[in-house]
Amino acid sequence: MDIFAVLASLFVFGIFTMLVLFALIAVSSISAVIIMLFVPVLAVLVMPKTVIAFLSYQHLLLANGMVPINNFHILLFIWSTLIGIILYTEFLTWYLARKTGPGQQTESEILDTVRAAADSVLSRIKQRP
Repeated sequence: MDIFAVLASLFVFGIFTMLVLFALIAVSSISAVIIMLFVPVLAVLVMPKTVIAFLSYQHLLLANGMVPINNFHILLFIWSTLIGIILYTEFLTWYLARKTGPGQQTESEILDTVRAAADSVLSRIKQRP
């Protein structure tokens, strides 16, 4: 019975994670956050006894039985990981889409500077006997 509970937990959390990541990639990060927050809340509202029993299932005890690891703790771990991924993609999207301000070089100017430096180094290397 223990192995069945572990497999069921892995299956449920795997489907939940894949659903959130699919929404992040295919739709938007806001929809991923909405799914991430409202699916567990709606599940508790629709089937309270079943979901509470699932989230309170204890997988193991750490520190000589002082610290239980329940499905709720695993859900919090998954939430924190997904929030980090969503925030990272939002920051990266913002950073890549931002406009350059006055006094800042554009990407093409930076590439031209790098090419000129590389050409200068290569010409010095070729001139050596």
